[in-house]
Amino acid sequence: MGNTKKNVKNVKNKTDVWYKILAIVIGVVLLFGLGVAILQPTGLMDYISLHTQTAMKTEHFSVNNAQFTYMTYLTYNTYYQSLYENYSQYMSSFGLDRSLPLSQQKYYGSDTMSWRDACVNEATTTLEQTLALCEAAKAEGFELTADDRARIDENIQSLKDFAKANNYSFSSAVAAMYGSKGITKGDIKGMLEMQILASNYATKLNDGYTYTDEQYNKYYEDNKLDFLKADYYSFEVKADYESGATEEEKTAAISAAKNKADELLKKIEGGEDFVKVVMEYKKELATAEKEAAQKAYDEAKKNETSAESGDTTAAETKSPEEEALEKAIKALDEITEESVKKSVLTTEHKTSSTGTKSEADEWIFADTPAANGATKLISGDESATVYQIVKSAYRDEYNTVTMRELDIKLSDFTNPEAMKEYADKIVKDFNEGSDKSGDAFDALAEKYTTDKITVSKTGLVKETIKSGNTHEELIPVDEWLFASDRKAGDVKYFEFEDEGLSIYFYEEAGRIAWLASADSSMRSKDLESAVNSFKETYAVTINEKAIAKIQ
Repeated sequence: MGNTKKNVKNVKNKTDVWYKILAIVIGVVLLFGLGVAILQPTGLMDYISLHTQTAMKTEHFSVNNAQFTYMTYLTYNTYYQSLYENYSQYMSSFGLDRSLPLSQQKYYGSDTMSWRDACVNEATTTLEQTLALCEAAKAEGFELTADDRARIDENIQSLKDFAKANNYSFSSAVAAMYGSKGITKGDIKGMLEMQILASNYATKLNDGYTYTDEQYNKYYEDNKLDFLKADYYSFEVKADYESGATEEEKTAAISAAKNKADELLKKIEGGEDFVKVVMEYKKELATAEKEAAQKAYDEAKKNETSAESGDTTAAETKSPEEEALEKAIKALDEITEESVKKSVLTTEHKTSSTGTKSEADEWIFADTPAANGATKLISGDESATVYQIVKSAYRDEYNTVTMRELDIKLSDFTNPEAMKEYADKIVKDFNEGSDKSGDAFDALAEKYTTDKITVSKTGLVKETIKSGNTHEELIPVDEWLFASDRKAGDVKYFEFEDEGLSIYFYEEAGRIAWLASADSSMRSKDLESAVNSFKETYAVTINEKAIAKIQ
């Protein structure tokens, strides 16, 4: 199932990108290869060169060129999969072309950087952190467990199984996904050992931090703009002039636009509803467009001679004037209070304590925030925008929730109805059972997965926050999960168009959302500080010449 539409957000570690890489990279090792078309080999690298040159090292740990190549391509694969799932129709615009070596794939938004450069840079940063964490873990006597080693063996076995199922040798499968036949099973195993050790130790540190209410409140006060949100209406009036207009005509059009925006503002300040004021103005413009289109159409009909000459082909084809008129009529009909409100309302808008803020944000999130109903007109070069606050600056005071979900893919069924029948059976089974625990819910995935149908278990998700305003399909999920009457053991499924459905299990309410977010940010900062100190204590040596050979 695609991640863009339906993933519920979890506040834990959401700000520290580097830590997320450490945490997820192990799981991505095979997910990319098993779920996406295989990457074409980009050429063989010399085995000896890969294993006699060290790319990075600390006192007790090292990464050879084979492992660095693996990490570079793993980084690329992760990006590719994410972009493919979210923006598959725009892959070429990102410069991604898996038929070419990474060095020949131009990095998005850069004239000088390739995807090879970008992935090498990120792999270097990630490995610096990984090696420093491994040294710190070793100094504390923190080691891999038997379960960790079993997990590593499972990953290696899965890669072997993948290669066999797709008629690849192990080395060819590795080359196809990670850039070189020279990467061995031992290279991947050694890299996984370091990644898991670093990730587990980072998790131990992260989970060990504790904070007082005073510390939470101070962090909030020091970083208010990272927590505050606001809901508001906005409508931009743009200057309207022809492409070949003179400077005088442009100036007049710009003045007219700003005068109209001021007129709309005065109506709203006088007590009229923002949405209705904008709707009336839009209808006024659309009516003018319709009348102009009608006039052009009537004029064209007068000059029409095709019907009189017996040209039936022309009579069956709509003229440009007729198409323009139909378009204008449709545009006018589509202007409703609901459609206008959707176009002018922004909810849960958040600014940031860093970076340059817009004039609107400076007003909305001032030291004394704009009050509910407050209005403002902000002029641009060739336009003016009218604003009105719907809900003044606020922080999320609702409780997060602990939940679980089971995902069912539409592709496993002949039609949506068959999929829903299967989901109904799962929900009925759970509701009729005596065990209403989260573990019992998770067990349904194993029970209902067959050779032809896959029920994916995501397991426990703690401190989930609302996400429907950024993912429209999740609005109904939010409404259900965060309803005031929700109780432990409640189960319901929701469909996601062209993807499948997810069955949600409500476990319990968590901390206040802003507090959970503050806690996550504080842990991220403290963990980042710890890792930086490890990098100073345990020097990481980088062999730039060796890394430069990776293509």
